Formats: sequence, structure tokens, C-alpha cells
Amino acid sequence: MRNLKIALFIMTVLATNLFAIGGFGLQVGQSSFSVAESSPESGIPGVSLTNGSFDGAYVVGGYLYIDAIPFIDLEVDANIRGNKYDINFENVAGSMDPINFGWASTDIYYTLRKKVFGLSIPFLAGAKIHAGGGYNTHVSTPIADIEMITELLGGDLTNGDPSALEDNLVNYLEDNTIDASGFHFQTGLQFKLLMLDTFLNYRYTIVEDVVPDASGYGSINLRIGFGI
Repeated sequence: MRNLKIALFIMTVLATNLFAIGGFGLQVGQSSFSVAESSPESGIPGVSLTNGSFDGAYVVGGYLYIDAIPFIDLEVDANIRGNKYDINFENVAGSMDPINFGWASTDIYYTLRKKVFGLSIPFLAGAKIHAGGGYNTHVSTPIADIEMITELLGGDLTNGDPSALEDNLVNYLEDNTIDASGFHFQTGLQFKLLMLDTFLNYRYTIVEDVVPDASGYGSINLRIGFGI
């Protein structure tokens, strides 16, 4: 029993030292925002477009941080977030079946963070609360609009074949992504058990042209990884 206690103590010390260098892992989460149903004006009788509403976005990604610099930690994480919505279009030529399509964004966050409070817990090498902020970049897909539909129908909104939209829509969105950048603030709770590293973070992102009709959004992420 005494040898086991000594071994556990040595492992804890080693893990604590390694933990101070940095870590990496995966994260999942949920972004909180609402996109209302929209019906962009076509200005042409008999032509209509309706985009369905959707709430929030699911997040999956990875992270890497360096904890070896005095007074401050450096962190970078990359994510894909997205959700689904319906697209409906009709004109004189007819109407298409609703397309269950998606909105998506790829994001990279660069964060400076600092420990606010540290805590020692039995059987855990350590826990701490941290806070910080930084810079972020985004590449997102646009929400369908009249200009997009006009291009996909070869310029003829009134008589173009709506059934052709679904085949061309994916390529259009891929070729017309939106680039944006902004700032963010975050706070989080970090635990480690030997080499296992776990975070629960809340982040608020301030950015234009990513979420339709919004200048920012919040998100909660759960991270699981390893200290190095």
C-alpha cells in the first residue's frame, strides 16, 4: 500500500510538471443564436423564395495550448459549426420540393488567457478557472437570396426551371463563401486527472457577416485531451 501511494504521488508530480507545458485535444459544443425565417423580395410577381429558420449550431473541432509562458497562456482552436434549414423557391415554371440544406462555418480562434483561480483536489493533479480573449477568423456559407437564385437560373427568375437549383446550389455556396474576422472573450474551468485534460468553456464571439442578422453569438464547448 505504501509503495502504491508513493507511485501515485510520483505520477501526480510528473503529470503536474507536464501539464505546465501545454496540451491538445478535441472539443464539441453548441453555439447559441437564432436565425429567423426570411423571404427576400424578388420584385417579380409569381416569384418567391423562403428560407426556413434555425436555432444555434453544433460545433466540433480541436485545440492546442501552451502553458509554459509566465503570466499568460497561448491557445489556438479550429472548429466546424453548422445547422440545417429549408429552402423553398417557386416561379411561373413551377415550384421545387423544399431543399433541406445547411449553413456552415469554419473558424479559427487565437486566445490569450490567464489563470484566475487555482484549486487542488484530492486524486486530481489540479483544477483552475481561467479567463481571456483574442482574435478569430471565419469562412462561412451564405444564406440563399434572390441574387443567388438568379445566377443559378441563368438570369431568368420568372421562367427558369426550379428543379435545377438543387444540383447547382452546393457548388454555388462552395464558390461564394464569406470571409470575416472578429474578437472574443471567454472563461473556463479546467480539470486534469494525471495526463487527462478537460475543459468546460464559455465564449462570446463578436463578429459581423457570420451569423445572419447578428453581430455576435455565445457558445459552450467541452474539451477532452492530454497535457504534454
